Amino acid sequence: MNYLNFVKSNKYLLLFGFLCVFIGNLGQTFFISLFNKDLIANLLLEKDNLSLVYSMATLISGFTIFFVGAKIDDIEVKKFMSFVIIGLIASCILFANSTNLIMLFLSYLGIRLCGQGLMTHIAVTTLMRYIPKHRGKAVSLSLQGMAFGEMMMPAIAVNLLKNYGHTASWHSYAAFALLLVFPLLLWLLKKADLVPVHNVTESSLEAGENKDWSRAQVMSDWRFWLILPAIIGPAFLITGIFFHQTVLIDGKGWTLDWLSYGLMVYGLTHFLGAILSGPLVDASHPRVYMRWYLLPLVLGIFCLFIGRHEAWLFAFMFLAGITVASSGPVINSFYAEVFGSTHLGAIRALVSATMIISTGVAPYLFSLFDTIDSFLLFAIGYGILASVMIQKKLLAEK
Repeated sequence: MNYLNFVKSNKYLLLFGFLCVFIGNLGQTFFISLFNKDLIANLLLEKDNLSLVYSMATLISGFTIFFVGAKIDDIEVKKFMSFVIIGLIASCILFANSTNLIMLFLSYLGIRLCGQGLMTHIAVTTLMRYIPKHRGKAVSLSLQGMAFGEMMMPAIAVNLLKNYGHTASWHSYAAFALLLVFPLLLWLLKKADLVPVHNVTESSLEAGENKDWSRAQVMSDWRFWLILPAIIGPAFLITGIFFHQTVLIDGKGWTLDWLSYGLMVYGLTHFLGAILSGPLVDASHPRVYMRWYLLPLVLGIFCLFIGRHEAWLFAFMFLAGITVASSGPVINSFYAEVFGSTHLGAIRALVSATMIISTGVAPYLFSLFDTIDSFLLFAIGYGILASVMIQKKLLAEK
């Protein structure tokens, strides 16, 4: 099936996934961190204290998604999505009106859990379950919601922040999610007319499609833990860098405008790379690409390490975008190919929890380094080590 026919046949479900991921960008570090300077000034915070609050909220959201994310295997998508997006909207309103560390912590917790964590979890799990023969293309297209967010949202955020301030900006995001995105998601699910989740998993088992691993079986296999650092690597490394992006560009002598342009390059690369990688994954085995997908990011961080001109920022954004673009279809197709679809939500929740915990650790960990160059060297070393570890046999080769 070519791309055009595939999109026509699955347009409602693909748009549902796209919108879930797009609105989930409200909880992504690249977006939240744009408001760091204002939070530090308004709440009279130190940079390290803000990093600690953000990290603690992210860590707790990671532990929470381990349990909550598994519920998508038992609860219908419409109900599960409704609870999550309402939580995201409420968290945006709380973030807009935060006047102390407790309110800031709770808003960070809600935005990270519902935005970065569960909205993307809903999109990817639903598409992999209901479009099993074209998982690579389905996931790559839905994850364009993140790419479009990376291209559009920083410029919008910077403009709103300059002209209207932190509070009005986040009230606008909450209103957009409530009045436009939420009703549209409900309509798309109605048009997609999904069968109950148990019917999908039972038909997959009858067809002998998958081995159908449980989460306990996955956790007991040592090879899973060997490849996990490479799986969580992009989220861990990019979060650590993006959270401190304003400090990094100040140290390099670059402006916030250049950063917003760089993020557009990152988003555009993410978009084009995902479009190309999805069909490749469907036509082959995702484990082939898993061995190497982290290397462009490592090279990009090296460019950031040695660079002093703005062109090196664009080189980093381009190379990081390649890794992030391929990670969605490659890794998520790997889960479904190896572990089956019955416990897909629980298994993705396990990895998502680990990934979110790593992104919770990253901002505070990176803030402990004395210089920008030292944490970039650490990031390069992590990427090289994770790439070496994944060269061992993968689970799919059992």
